[in-house]
Amino acid sequence: MHNDQSTSELISQSLSGQLSRDQQTAVDNELKKNEQSRHFAKISRMIQDSLSDVARRSLAGDESIAPGLSQASKARMKKSLRHEQSRLSLSALGATVTADAITQSTEGGPPGPSASDDFSEQRRMNSRFTLLKKIGEGGLGSVWLARDEMAKRTVALKEMNPDAAEFPRAWERFHREAEITAHLEHPNIVPLYQFGSDGQSGQPFYAMRFVGKRTLVDAIEEYHDRRKAGEDVAMDQHRLLTAFIGICQAIAYAHSRGVIHRDLKPENVALDSFGQVVVLDWGLAKVSDEYESEGLLSGHSAMSDSAFGKTMAGEVIGTPLYMAPEQAAGNLEDVDRRTDVYGLGAILFAMLTGSAPHQKNSVDDDRSIPVAELLQNISTEPSPRPRDVASGIPADLEAICVMAMQFKAHSRYQAATEVSDAVQRWMAGRSERRQDYANSRSEGRELRTSMLSSVRDLERNVRFMSSLPPIQGIVDVLSGREGDEIATWRERLGVIFRGLLSTNCDFCSVSFAQVKDDRFQEFIRIERQATDISNVRSIPASRLSSGPLNDCMKQALDSNPDEVYVALSSECPDERNAANRKPNRLAAGVPVFDAVTEELFGFVLIEADLDRLIENQLRDRFRATSRLYVLDNDSRILLQMNRDGGRVHENDGKSISSITECWSSVLQPLKQRGEFIDEQDHAVYATRIDLVPGQYSLALALCLGCE
Repeated sequence: MHNDQSTSELISQSLSGQLSRDQQTAVDNELKKNEQSRHFAKISRMIQDSLSDVARRSLAGDESIAPGLSQASKARMKKSLRHEQSRLSLSALGATVTADAITQSTEGGPPGPSASDDFSEQRRMNSRFTLLKKIGEGGLGSVWLARDEMAKRTVALKEMNPDAAEFPRAWERFHREAEITAHLEHPNIVPLYQFGSDGQSGQPFYAMRFVGKRTLVDAIEEYHDRRKAGEDVAMDQHRLLTAFIGICQAIAYAHSRGVIHRDLKPENVALDSFGQVVVLDWGLAKVSDEYESEGLLSGHSAMSDSAFGKTMAGEVIGTPLYMAPEQAAGNLEDVDRRTDVYGLGAILFAMLTGSAPHQKNSVDDDRSIPVAELLQNISTEPSPRPRDVASGIPADLEAICVMAMQFKAHSRYQAATEVSDAVQRWMAGRSERRQDYANSRSEGRELRTSMLSSVRDLERNVRFMSSLPPIQGIVDVLSGREGDEIATWRERLGVIFRGLLSTNCDFCSVSFAQVKDDRFQEFIRIERQATDISNVRSIPASRLSSGPLNDCMKQALDSNPDEVYVALSSECPDERNAANRKPNRLAAGVPVFDAVTEELFGFVLIEADLDRLIENQLRDRFRATSRLYVLDNDSRILLQMNRDGGRVHENDGKSISSITECWSSVLQPLKQRGEFIDEQDHAVYATRIDLVPGQYSLALALCLGCE
């Protein structure tokens, strides 16, 4: 030391961290051997601490501090303090060394550059950016749209907020956020262009790629608005899920670099107009211990995750509405990659429902509950399920979300790539299933048209049979106007009836009966043998049916000439042969009137085998369909066929509601519109066949995966 003045100057510069390493060594040696110098250093430290405290309190707006200072002096004091904080942060928090109170920080690296050199460099860096407008603000920093005058491009520039600058840990976090962002180079992670400090305000900043103001929040809101408006949102859903896969890939890459985001939410995902997905805001990221030990970041202990994490032990890190249970509990030691997996599931939850996972738990009786109570609920209650919030969500997609958001970390997907793979498999399978569903829907409509055509054919045939000359011949004989024996007309009519059944294999029987005093008497009946459909036979007169009119016959007799009544034969029971009658038949009846007196005489009735009719229509069809159900008016199963076209009998007569849960959501649209189309799961298609419009119908339900 040359003299006391130079010693004092060097001690002051040491307190400010402005000495070179050789100069600092000289000061240390002087302090060790000179008690007077040690006393001076102690007093200088007390003065500097006092001034720093005054400056901080003044910066916070405490007017009781330094009342004699002018506004300009106070402004200069604030500016000096911010400059010093900036310089310390950019030189690895600017540690200095003294013999006792001042010690070398644990960075172990060389001191930063001198203040004059540092600020000169900052001015040169800052001169290339022009702030245009503020586009976002958070607790730690503000984001500006800026122009890079050197590169002639628009960038996003994030700078620390003045209020946050008063806290040393905020500087650490901001520096750490910039360092982690620069460390991650991936197409779906925002690239960092430059990190520096503003020469005028002293606030640190970093410049990064500007990806626009549109975030995943906007895309989710638009998707659900269009869905609620009844628009076709298939492509919107596809785009959202494609973006989600990009998010998963970005997080998987970050995990491979030892970085855990810890604050995944739609607000932190930017979307551009060309499908680019960018994950933002790595300010709360954590570096896993094994990667920290490998020095993937700067290596400064103040910036390391172990040191940084200890200062926050017991704190809650993240956004409560999307937070994993272990985060809500403040168990930072339990936070790992699976915490981000929960965050990915939370983003998927928002895509599916339009709301955050814990949004429903954040209010109680229309009032916002305290954050502490919300965190307690998240950390102790089971994770929500998407279908508890919104209906109509594809079941398989919901299952992926539920798996990612399991309450216990070990029950979740164990990696972000597993979530991505599951969604991609669902999308690929959905395309195949969508095609199968489209085929089934087309074939279902064709079957409905074909069956309606068959019913119309049945009506035309029974109407034609009732107008045959032998019918009127029998009427004339029985009325005493003809002398021919009734057997002649019966034989002629039997030939025609037999020809009808021979050419229509779906028809089971055709009969003509007289009605008198609310009773009927068959005059002729031709039927197909049940065990041998090629055998068509005439029933002997001694075996012809007679008896009271049933409801089906009464309905047919109440019709006007040429009006046909159609119903299931189960509504037209034959008391004498009830045990031998097949229930799944269509019966079409038409009244017969005496052409001379125009009085009601009887009816002609044709029965068709409904099972055979459907089976013939279905054969070699519906290969993509798991099961086909034919239902009556009461949703009872009349017929069911499997994928291979084989008949299944075990559930005949049961209500379909007892077989599949799908039917509860199908029935109402089917009754109202005559058709149900499953836009979400593509699990079931149903259509209604109006056999008697307004009175009787059948339903066809084609199930691909609802059982």
